[in-house]
Amino acid sequence: MEIKDISFPSANPLLEGYKRGEDEVMSFFHYNIHDKKMYQQRADDLAQFSYPREELAAYLAAYNEKYDADERTMSNISKLKNHRSVVVVGGQQAGILTGPMYTVNKVLSILKFAKQQEEKLNVPVIPIFWIAGEDHDFAEINHVFVEKEGTLVKQAVPQKVLEKKMASDIVIDKQTCQKWIQDVFQTFGETDHSKEVLDFTLEGLESSHTYADFFAKLTMKLFAGTGLVLMDSASPELRKIEGSFFMQLIEENEQLSQAVLEQQRIVEQLHPRAIQVDEQTAHLFYYDNSERILLERRAGRFEGKTNEVVLTKEELLHIARTSPELLSNNVVTRPLMQEFLLPTLAFIAGPGEVAYWAELKQAFELFRFKMPPIVPRLSYAIVERDVQRNIKDLELTVEHVLRKGVKEEKEKWLQEHVKYPYDDYFEKAKQELETIHRTLRNNVLSEDETFKEVLEKNRNILQNQLNIVRKIVESKQVTKHKVTIKKFDDIEQALLPIGSPQERIWNIFYFLNKYGADFVSRLSNLDVEFNHNIKVVYP
Repeated sequence: MEIKDISFPSANPLLEGYKRGEDEVMSFFHYNIHDKKMYQQRADDLAQFSYPREELAAYLAAYNEKYDADERTMSNISKLKNHRSVVVVGGQQAGILTGPMYTVNKVLSILKFAKQQEEKLNVPVIPIFWIAGEDHDFAEINHVFVEKEGTLVKQAVPQKVLEKKMASDIVIDKQTCQKWIQDVFQTFGETDHSKEVLDFTLEGLESSHTYADFFAKLTMKLFAGTGLVLMDSASPELRKIEGSFFMQLIEENEQLSQAVLEQQRIVEQLHPRAIQVDEQTAHLFYYDNSERILLERRAGRFEGKTNEVVLTKEELLHIARTSPELLSNNVVTRPLMQEFLLPTLAFIAGPGEVAYWAELKQAFELFRFKMPPIVPRLSYAIVERDVQRNIKDLELTVEHVLRKGVKEEKEKWLQEHVKYPYDDYFEKAKQELETIHRTLRNNVLSEDETFKEVLEKNRNILQNQLNIVRKIVESKQVTKHKVTIKKFDDIEQALLPIGSPQERIWNIFYFLNKYGADFVSRLSNLDVEFNHNIKVVYP
């Protein structure tokens, strides 16, 4: 494998300002990631706080053991008991087959950053990835994009989930999912690696009960030997540790809403709001084992939007104390809960996450926390050999393609090379047809106007037939250049599919099938810098 850095400015002004270290943007955060001494300062700050280390280590050991964690992962969990140890953490939804490639990129980022900081700080730095098992939008996690007849299509598991169940509670229909996996692999095409990769995928499915289980099984397998520690934000065992902080979130709920809204008013002078909330939002969900209900504060009570549940403050506090598994966090309280649980040296964030963390500074201060350093994750772009060859043949560069795509170049090339010598003939035929047909219409309608509709319809049919023939003739001209046109299309589909970055559309299993089950392991061994550049990888 070869790797090359390519600078890539963000279209998001807040994120771009954050990467450049602009004072106005950095004022939204407690730590400036551009200060080289900052991580030592953060480690020193964390040493002043206490965390539920013993309880957390016990939960993590039991949870990771379920997914065949190796000795290195279990050793990292034990290190959490050391009061000097810190963690690098990030998370994502439990996407099927791990979801879009950016999920794998985030795990790689967590591992890389933890290793780098452990060497610099000389303290244990534990890489933790939390699975957002509490998320309940099944449509966001139930599909991958695959190529069919030259077009990318969304292929979703045909399992119906009608309730707003958490991903950690959605039981997999294994027969349906197995057939779906086999169909997906069929679109990849058979290679020397297909059987091995398909076998371990189906083994993971067979030993899983829910979609969050399946995600954890595959992730643990892909990152075996790295020391990665997994946690599920929806685990009832984790909820028991979180209960006391849920009580704080309930007690200071009104102040929390005010803190978020006040910070949003500051941030929105530079950037539109990323978190859609109002004064009534309680930032907590209540879960009745079938539906996850976002709570709002109304007249001293906590209620669902359509009164699905109505609880007094005292009742909600009792639930937090005795049945915390019935509560879960939203986009505001999840980072706060993370800070309560984990001695977080750094949070690895996606582009959108940086924007919403900017709106949480005063919420952290309300609970006497400091927001952890927010480190934008690594972005990888895999450039396969045939794609690289096509880029060279068309006299383009990978940097240009990633930044601007190929549409302009393709259009320009078509204008220069694809000629339509028959255009004048068709235009003349259409005009003459209209002249003849107008004479026909005028003569007939002068005798009987009731034929007006049928004559107009006949005229349109004749003109449409000419258009159809014209397109057939033109398509033959394009066919003469189909090899070159396909090169443009293949480049775009590989690197900017559906107009989006590769990591947002393609799934890692396409590359595993082509390059082997150790593809992720080889990616993790590449030396990279956290310099906000795209990491272009040539397998």
